[in-house]
Amino acid sequence: MDHLFFSFDIPFASFSSSHWWTLVVFTGILALTIKIGGRLGAEQNLWLGRLLALFLSVTVVIFSWIHSYNGLFNYKVDLPLSICNLFALLAPLLFWQPNFKRFEVIYFLVLCGTFQAMLTPDLYAGFPSYGFFKYWIVHGGLVILVIHHLLAFRLIPQAKSMLRTFVWLNIYLLLLIPVNLGLDANYFYLMEKPLNPSLLDYLGPWPFYILVCEILAMGFFAIAYVPIYISKKYFSAGATIDLSD
Repeated sequence: MDHLFFSFDIPFASFSSSHWWTLVVFTGILALTIKIGGRLGAEQNLWLGRLLALFLSVTVVIFSWIHSYNGLFNYKVDLPLSICNLFALLAPLLFWQPNFKRFEVIYFLVLCGTFQAMLTPDLYAGFPSYGFFKYWIVHGGLVILVIHHLLAFRLIPQAKSMLRTFVWLNIYLLLLIPVNLGLDANYFYLMEKPLNPSLLDYLGPWPFYILVCEILAMGFFAIAYVPIYISKKYFSAGATIDLSD
C-alpha cells in the first residue's frame, strides 16, 4: 500500500498544472459524451446514463473502502453527506429512470455546487492518489451525467424550478445542522469555512457567509438557468421516453 496511488500525503494546489489538466480532460470527456449521446437513440442514452450513474456510485463505495482499509476514514469529513458525494452515491436511484421532478432540483444543485468545487477544490490529496481521482470523478462525472440527461431526454427545468430547488436545499441544510452538531463535523461548511481557499473567504465571517450564500445561491441558479432559457428556443417540450413516473 506504499504506492503513490494509495498515498494521502501528496499535496494538491489549486490552479496547479494537475488542476488545469484535469479541467481540460473533463472538458474533453464532456464534449465526447455530448457527441456520442447525440448519435444514440433514447434507449441507448438511457443505458449510457445508467452506466455513468453506476460508475459514480461504485467510485464512492470503493473510495470509502480504500480509505477505511488505510485507517484514514473519518466520519467527521468522509461520510457522503455533501451534495456531490450524496448524489454520486445515490446516482443509480436518481438517474436510473429520467424524472423531471427529481432532475429539476438535481440540475441546479449539481451545476452550481459542482462547478464551484471544480474551480476552487477543497481537496487535500494530489495527483496520482486515489483521493484525487475520486474527487474529480465524482464532481466531473456528475456534471457530465446532468448535461447528458438534459440533452438526451430534453428535461428542461422551468424558472419556478429554481424556487423549488432553493426550498429543498434549505430543508437539507436544516437536517444537516443536528448531524454536524452531533458528530462535531462541518458538512456543507455550516459550522466554519474550508481550510483551502474558496469563494467563502470573500463572504464574511461565520455565520454571515451562510446568509450571503443563501442570496448567492439564487444568483447561481439564475446563471444556470441561462442555457435552459436558450435551449427552450431549440427543444420542444416533453421527451423521447416516458417520464411520467
